[in-house]
Order: sequence, then C-alpha cells, then structure tokens
Amino acid sequence: MARLLVLLAILACSCQTISAEYFTEYTADKDYLIKQKRIYNILYYFSQPDIVNPELYKEGQAWDIKANIDSYTNSTAVMEFLDHWENGMLPRGALYSIFYPILLHETKALFRLFWYAKDFETFFKTALWARAYINEGMFVTAFAQAVIRRPDTKYIRLPAPYELYPYSFFNSEVLEKAHHAKLFGKLESKSGAGYDTYIIPANYSGWYLNLDFDEEHKLSYFTEDIGLNTFYMYYRFEYPFWLSTEEFGLTPGYRGEEYLYGHKQLWNRYFLERISNDLGYIEDFDWDKEFHTAYYPTMTFHNSFPYPQRPHWTRFPEYKFKYIEDVKNYESRVTGAIDSGYILKADGKWVNIYTPEGLNLLGNIIEGNEDSYNLPFYGSVDFWGRKILGFNPEPNNPYQIIPSALEYFDTSLRDPAFYRLYKKIFYYWYRYKEHMKAYQKEEIIFPELKIDSVVVDKLQTYFDQYDTIVSAGMVVESQKEAESTYVKVRQPRLNHKPFKFHITVKADKPTKAVMRIFLGPKFDMHHKLYDFRESYKYFYEIDQWIFDLNAGTNKIERNSRDFFFSMPDLESSDIFYKRLEKAIDGESFTYQGRLYGFPERLILPKGKREGMPFQFFVYVSPLTSEPTKYSSRIFGDYLLDSKPFGFPLDRPVYEFQFNAPNMFFKDVNIFHKDEYELNITH
Repeated sequence: MARLLVLLAILACSCQTISAEYFTEYTADKDYLIKQKRIYNILYYFSQPDIVNPELYKEGQAWDIKANIDSYTNSTAVMEFLDHWENGMLPRGALYSIFYPILLHETKALFRLFWYAKDFETFFKTALWARAYINEGMFVTAFAQAVIRRPDTKYIRLPAPYELYPYSFFNSEVLEKAHHAKLFGKLESKSGAGYDTYIIPANYSGWYLNLDFDEEHKLSYFTEDIGLNTFYMYYRFEYPFWLSTEEFGLTPGYRGEEYLYGHKQLWNRYFLERISNDLGYIEDFDWDKEFHTAYYPTMTFHNSFPYPQRPHWTRFPEYKFKYIEDVKNYESRVTGAIDSGYILKADGKWVNIYTPEGLNLLGNIIEGNEDSYNLPFYGSVDFWGRKILGFNPEPNNPYQIIPSALEYFDTSLRDPAFYRLYKKIFYYWYRYKEHMKAYQKEEIIFPELKIDSVVVDKLQTYFDQYDTIVSAGMVVESQKEAESTYVKVRQPRLNHKPFKFHITVKADKPTKAVMRIFLGPKFDMHHKLYDFRESYKYFYEIDQWIFDLNAGTNKIERNSRDFFFSMPDLESSDIFYKRLEKAIDGESFTYQGRLYGFPERLILPKGKREGMPFQFFVYVSPLTSEPTKYSSRIFGDYLLDSKPFGFPLDRPVYEFQFNAPNMFFKDVNIFHKDEYELNITH
C-alpha cells in the first residue's frame, strides 16, 4: 500500500504542479452500470431479503446449485461447499467472525463457490441464493471478496460498511435511537419524493463515562472514525490472510512486506494523534502479567449481545492460557528466524531471509497467511494475539461465539490493545532491520540533487459534522417502511484545510526522481526535543511520487488533495444509487480505477489550538531502476521503484547521514480551530 509510487505526466517547464490525475477515470458502459446496480440490490437490506425486494429473494430460492454444477469452472469446489451446506453451517442471525477456524473454513468454501462461477449471471444467482440461506456476516464477507476479485466485477463499488452494518461503527445508545428514529430523531425534511429523513446526533464511545483515569478515550474521535476503520477493513481485504496468492491471483511479491509496513504506517499515524493529546509512549506488555489498558466498547451486536470489555490491569483469563503458550512459541520461532537469518520451510529446507524478498517472507509468517512457508511451525502472532487480547469468552459450541472488537477488521482500531499488539509485532521489524545495519552514505545521499527550500501553507485542523445513512442496517417491517424512511447519524469528525507544499529542487542534469514526504514529531509529551536517531521510527509517510526534474532549478507544487494514497469520503449510497439510475437512463457516469484509499481528511494529526510543532522530512532521490507496475483492485494501479517500504527511514539512522543536499527538515505548527473560526472552502 504505502510503497505504491506514481509516475505522473510532468509539464515540460521547470515550474511543475504535481496533481492526482494519475488515477484512471473510466466512463461506464451499460454492462458496468447494470452490474453495479445489481450488486447494490443484493446488499440492500441484505439481512431481510424476504421483506425488502422479495422478487430477488424468490429468484435466489429458485436457484439450484447442484443442478447447475456445469455453470461453475471447478466442480470439486462446488461439491465441497455443498458438503458443508448439507451437514449444517453457521445459522442466519448468529454472530460471525472469520477468526474462528470452523467459520473460516466455511467462508473459504463459500468464496470458492462465488469465485468459480463461470459468468456474472451465475455469480449473481449464486449470490442471491446465498443471501437467502447463508449467515449474513459470512455471506457479506465472501461476497465482498468475490466482487473485489472476479474479472467480471472489476471496480464495481460496494456500499460503505457503516451503511450496511452500523453496529460496528456506532455505540448502542445511537443505534437504539436510530431504531426509534421517529421518537428520538430530528425530522430534517419531509421529502416530496416520498420519504422522510431523521437525524440522530452521535458522539463517541465512552463520552458519558467518568474515564479520567483512562486517557485513551481522548483518542476516540480518531480510533472510532468510520472512514479510518473502513480503510483498515479494505487494507486487510487487499491480501486476505485466508486466500493464497497462487490460487486467486493476488499481486505477488509484496504481501508480507505490505502487511508489516501498512500496519506500521497506521501505528505511526496513531502515535502522532497521541502526542497531539499529550499522551505518552505506548506501553509494552507481557503475556504472563496483567494487561494495562482497558477497553469499554459501549457497543452491541445486532442480536443485542454486548461487545466484550476488558478492565484495567487485568490478568489474562485461564481459558486463554493455551493460546498464550502457543503464541509465545511462535514469537520465539520468529525471533530465531530473524537472528539466524533463515526460515524453516514445511519441507525441511531452510530459506535465507536477508535477501531482497526476505522481509516479505518474514511478514508472511508473522501474519500467518496462506503464503507462509510453514504455517504449522510459525503459526500466526497476529491471529492468536487478537484471540487473547480480546478477553472474550470461549464459545459454548462452534456456532455460539461472542467475538471481540479485535476479531473484526472494521472494529479492530477501536481497541487500544490493537496498537499494543502491533508494537510487539514491530519489534520483529526493527530487529530484522538492525541486522541489516544502517544505510551507507552513498546509498541515500545524492549530491547531484539539492532541495533548496520547502514552504508549506498554514496547517489547520477542525471538526466538522458528517451524516451517515444507516437505514439499510436497521430492521424494518415492510418494504414500504424501507423506502419511506431514511435514518442518518450525524457525528463530528476530524478534518483539515487543504494545504500545499512548495518545493524548490536543483538538479545537475535532467533526472527522473522520486520524492518522499514524511511527517513526524518534533517534541515528546514532556516537550523534550526528540533525537532523530530515536524519532525516525515515528515518522509517517504521507506522500511519494515519481517525476521528471529538469537541469537547473525546479519549482514543484504539491496539493494535499493529490497525495497518492488518500481519497475523499465516499458518496453516500442513496445519492450514488440515484446517480446510477440516471446513468442507466442515458446520463454519463464516470468512476475511478480504485475502490478506496486512506481518508484524505485524516492526513494531519489534530494538533493544538495554540499550535503544535511537528516536522516534515522531505527526501528526493534519483530513480535507479525501471518502474514496475503494481495493480490493486482496491487501491488502484501505480508504478513502483525498487526501494524498500519506508526508504530511507526503514533502517537505523545516524544524524550525520541525514544532513545532505537531497534531504530537508521543515518545522511546522498544526493549529486546531473550531469550525466557525475558519473560512472553509469546500
């Protein structure tokens, strides 16, 4: 993800404005529009298929998978799924999580059924059947993956997850009011189109509790942000740990490294938000001692069961001990691999990990994904760490589970334990990098390139109000009710004013170059100046791109709205669907060649009212090899250089190496203001 580089079309003059036009924009044809509408129809009130759009429900009931087995390209996969179905699968209405082995096995069988449908029509009918009979959570998980990956559904958009299942994004108080919107909501408008819109005001979990002793709640606006949690869900959808690269055509070569660096990016971004709120370092923990940080979700599932909570300074429950013993063994084996430099494959052969692809192999065994060289031996620190830290009870039987927030990708970021677990995982990243030693001067210093100046516009953050339509996640009594009432949740969210970088670079000769921009802390929570030899670990990569430099002086302008990995908020489904219908009737409809990106409005940490010091690290280097194309169905198509993720801050640093012509540290202040104080231009 964070390594995706973009080769832009550069103007022939020395004054360059770098823009985000590299994302391919397509004009939809009729086939795309019809498919897009049908996908949306499947997911519209997907938990009540017999009530909302009963015609589709009947069509799904009528589909006979076994009788149409020739409509699938892999009859073995079809029969394996039918064996599961005929012997009983997770019932509809039951809680679901992919972090339970039996449910994972059933999900994989369902996904393979979707994947091997010969054509879109077969896929659509199979999905209608599954929508009528399969557990809702399992159906949406497998169906979403199939839509993302099938060749005949490329760039078909899925409704936002917070619209489909708001229980993962809003606390129980908000959803209780949403279920009784006419009583607790504010009637915003009576529409002449035949529906009423009700607004439910929302804050964040724990806002009404006395949590003075628990300062983590200061970050709830960030950790519970619906856009950030949706991004993390899509990030984990890019390389589902339960799918193999070879069988399902995932982008090869980056999986494990992206897993490590993508999480490191999120962790660093979280750390910058911590210091904006005067919070200190993230504490370490020991599996054999009390866990320091509490979590009180104030959330419930659709069946009214509360999410499990974790009190402060609590020892791990006895029923987690078996997992603790396993994860400690896995950690020891991973550490042994790093220190010895070799991974033991399942066939008994040893593989050197201090090679260009070595970090990728290491990431695979830490995550414990399907490309791990030895899953039984190295297990999954990620999988079992979540299982332990969630503090949820053991299931009474395989189909009676109460998952924790850590056992869903759309709620993981809400639990402070997530960041403690990944701090432990990054220990392996740093240990591996320390074995590789620091870069030599000639590897990172390029005297032929010089950054003369960096000017950044004033940086201002604020909270604005955002409306999320949650109607399709509510229970209705009739299709008429579904079509006549819209319920929206209104919540404040962190945002920032757009800003620009103005960078002047001198080049000895025409050069194709790579620009990288990192944001990091200037002072710690005690207002002590950071030593860069320590603080480099916390720098967050906000942008990078490939471009052409002319000989002499080059003036470059880069807008924050053009950062390659970020994107604006998704258009709400009600507006999107109306636009889709108009397009089917003849209006033009365009779409981007990507599904999601990091929320554009969360690029900057909150800062402080009086201004808070941060640092930008701007780094330019020549492109030393031909770019290679990276294709992602979720994040788009990009051109990459050959440098590691996070270069040049991915190895231990010494300050004398980072005082060079092609590097520039820019001190800035981030000001947080109330929305009414700003002259916001949207």
